[in-house]
Amino acid sequence: KEITLSEVRNLSSDKDPNVRKSAYEAELAAYPKISQSVAYALNGVKGEVNTICELRGFESALDQAVYQSRMEKSTLNALIESMKEYLPHFQKYIKRKGELLGHKNGLPYYDIFAPMGESSKEFTIDEAMEYIFENFRTFSSGLEALARRAKDEEWIDYTSRPGKRGGAFCSNIHPIKQSRILTNFSGSFSGVITLAHELGHAYHGDQIFSERLVNSSYTMPVAETASTFCETIVKNAALKDAEKEEKITILEQSLKGSTQVVVDILSRFIFEAEVFDKRKTTPLNPRMLNEMMISAQKEAYGDSLDHDYLMPYAWLNKGHYYRGGLSFYNFPYAFGLLFAKGIYAEFIKQGEPFVQKVNLLLRKTGQMSVEEVAGLVGLDISSREFWNSSLDVIVEEINLFLELTK
Repeated sequence: KEITLSEVRNLSSDKDPNVRKSAYEAELAAYPKISQSVAYALNGVKGEVNTICELRGFESALDQAVYQSRMEKSTLNALIESMKEYLPHFQKYIKRKGELLGHKNGLPYYDIFAPMGESSKEFTIDEAMEYIFENFRTFSSGLEALARRAKDEEWIDYTSRPGKRGGAFCSNIHPIKQSRILTNFSGSFSGVITLAHELGHAYHGDQIFSERLVNSSYTMPVAETASTFCETIVKNAALKDAEKEEKITILEQSLKGSTQVVVDILSRFIFEAEVFDKRKTTPLNPRMLNEMMISAQKEAYGDSLDHDYLMPYAWLNKGHYYRGGLSFYNFPYAFGLLFAKGIYAEFIKQGEPFVQKVNLLLRKTGQMSVEEVAGLVGLDISSREFWNSSLDVIVEEINLFLELTK
């Protein structure tokens, strides 16, 4: 039957391996019908950005993106180099997943999001929120109180219905000092994690509401700090409580997300940098864009993916590439994940006294550079050591997953 592209892409996480592969093949077959026109659009956007950057005195679109992110180029370089250094660890996880799914030549692209294992626990909305309250309390009573307020004052639109968009989102509304959260909660543990993530955004908003409206706009790199931090609190609590099979499921779910944010984001960063560079001298047709994307995927994933089943059209299905005012909308995700992991590691070391430092950090994200914000909690994010220590947290999860799936 005929379904939309977004519906086809959602089938990448279907439980049936035949459905996942068929959806991948249908997706690849659909793209050539629109690739020429979309390539024209991409050339127009990137060409315009190159022209404006030159007029504004930026050496490149990346330099402009770094400036807009209120960060130093040296910080970005440290982040990217650490990500590259740790790729072999992520590739081990990807290879193991491929083996567990019965693949011999690496993981095919169509199985990247394949679900693994079964979580025996299903949550009602009330159970999910109580679980979140209980675990948020381990950080602070303030975080728990914010989550309770969101529930009691009905800030959250929980479940799916006809006409409602998919995914999840949080909007912080400064004039009324409240947030609104959209989710599509279905009772799964991943849905609980999503709720915790969006409530983290609401907590960030709650902290920044005490600042003037003019100081409330924060940049992309720090936007995911509180959300990822809150997600980590709940996930780590679940890991402690879980039996072996459920532990594997929770770990794999977490690693799937971390791999997207580190490995796939790196491939997209490499691709976009090359697009901007080559667009200075020539228009890029779909064949060239496909070849550049495949090359970037091979560089980031190595031999952990099956090279016969990659995704050459990953430039066409990502709306981020087509926002002229927000180039390189990729590295901020890696920054956010690893920055939050580093903050969580410090909280584990320092305990309750660290809570007020985190709150101050969140309040000042609309006023300071990312380096200054990190300095409020004693972190030096311009150093490779910080990013390596954050990545080490994920490596521990990878090693545990490898051990449990021997």
